Amino acid sequence: MTQARVTRWLAWFVGVAFILLGFVEVLARLLSDEPVDPTALAWWFAALCGGGALVLLGSFVITRPGLALAVVMLGCLLGVVATAWTVVLPLLALVLLALRVRHANASSGRAGQQH
Repeated sequence: MTQARVTRWLAWFVGVAFILLGFVEVLARLLSDEPVDPTALAWWFAALCGGGALVLLGSFVITRPGLALAVVMLGCLLGVVATAWTVVLPLLALVLLALRVRHANASSGRAGQQH
């Protein structure tokens, strides 16, 4: 499997996992017997669902390499902060980020050689 293919699959997995965990976290808090803190709900939703959406946007929608990388970085940062307790998902997000940076560096190197 090529690096580009691994990066795409990892981006899908990390983005969707963050979004799913965001919905699960919000639902769990709404269905619990404890009082609901709207600030906490907003944080979990923004960090996880927003982070996942940013990972997907930066990986599959935004075409400018520098902007795409920045959006993926922000999405990974939000998701990693909210999922640090899982250990595995933050590690996968960091691997995705490393692959994206490596791809961006390779792309900028090719662009520099064309001038």
